[in-house]
Amino acid sequence: MIKQILVYLTLAVSIPATALAADVEAGKKLYATCVVCHGSNAEGVAALNSPALAGQSESYMIRQLWDFKNGKRGAADGDTIGAQMRPMAMTLKDGEAIANVAAYLAAMPPSKPPATVEGDIANGQKLFSSRCGACHGGKGWGNEALHTPRLNSIGDSYLMRQVQNFQNGLRGAPKGSDHGKQMAMMAKSVTAEELKDIAAFLTEPEPQE
Repeated sequence: MIKQILVYLTLAVSIPATALAADVEAGKKLYATCVVCHGSNAEGVAALNSPALAGQSESYMIRQLWDFKNGKRGAADGDTIGAQMRPMAMTLKDGEAIANVAAYLAAMPPSKPPATVEGDIANGQKLFSSRCGACHGGKGWGNEALHTPRLNSIGDSYLMRQVQNFQNGLRGAPKGSDHGKQMAMMAKSVTAEELKDIAAFLTEPEPQE
């Protein structure tokens, strides 16, 4: 685990702060083309296999959009759902447009998609804390400093599919996907039943104050 954290810290230092001067309002206008699949409030649409994006890590969104544009994601044989995202990412003409969309999404209140998977929440919390919490935060908030995504608001079906994609080599395999390769290593340490428990924990509603 310590080795994993050190690798993430090394990778984080190498990523430029491309979103410092992002224009949220410009990002809102660009997001209009994404509403059909991701929802007007970026809450995701489970029926379309699209994740909730509201409140997601800004740096993570930037990296993923670049990965879709550059073929590091969504280009693997068999990744039919990821392939649908590639042409949409291509409509963002440059780094400024990508940064603006990422800033807009990061500024939105996180959503909480309803649970679709049943699992042992208590066991899921233990598993997540021991294997994932150091990089993704104790309750899946994500860590901007480590460029790791928020996991407790993207939806359990999407979360499970992406972990399976890492396990099957549909994500994290292309050359230069250093962050993805780290995640692929961790994904392969989780069984199908453990993944259900982790997803159940991350989808558990936050307690009302």
